[in-house]
Amino acid sequence: MNDNLPQWTQQARGLLDESAQALDASTLSRLNRARQGALAQRAPRRRAAWMLMPAGVAGACALLLAVGMWHGRSPQTEPAPSQPAVAGSAMNPADLDLIASGDNLEMMQDLDFYAWLDAQDQDNNG
Repeated sequence: MNDNLPQWTQQARGLLDESAQALDASTLSRLNRARQGALAQRAPRRRAAWMLMPAGVAGACALLLAVGMWHGRSPQTEPAPSQPAVAGSAMNPADLDLIASGDNLEMMQDLDFYAWLDAQDQDNNG
């Protein structure tokens, strides 16, 4: 028995055990049939839960696969330095050195203006 229980619960358990030993055979038989009937009603539900387990495992695996594929995809990359940074203009290594030097920060702030100016120059030449 559990020694951590209060004294009154141990006394109640002792009284119940004594009264169960004093039951006649017909009462014990009826209690046993009622117990077996209750267990028979409960058993199909437990089997149904086991039948659903493969579906739950398959769903969890599919979810794990989907999350892994979504999380593992490659991020969108920025255009490489060899690609044009502004639509319609081609970058050459001299331009990259000028931008990388950091000397003309004001020019970098007006890149839209310079792209427009370059487009105007191409229109006049063409």
